[in-house]
Amino acid sequence: MSFDFDAQRAETERLWAEMAAAHDLPATGLLDLHFEGGDGSDATEFMGWLEDEGFDVEHYPAEDEEPETVEVQTVEMPLSPGTIHAEERRTTEAALRYGFRPTGWGFMGV
Repeated sequence: MSFDFDAQRAETERLWAEMAAAHDLPATGLLDLHFEGGDGSDATEFMGWLEDEGFDVEHYPAEDEEPETVEVQTVEMPLSPGTIHAEERRTTEAALRYGFRPTGWGFMGV
């Protein structure tokens, strides 16, 4: 499956600029990343990779019309468009291998 990492980076930069224009953003925080499963996704393997990489992981099985979702959180890290996209890219590359796709991110300042 191909993925447009340049578009992902551009969207992260756009969102960061939009938020920075409206708020004082924290220099460090916990980054949350969200992924949605597709046909043939392997949550067990994906979550295992994420945990091995040091992420806190939450799994939400598919229910009714809602797709299977995996949400992860980093340890405290510097927050900037570059650091956010580095984590996005690293986890998206793994997500795609296991049949998941990224659906967004957020953060909590510390």
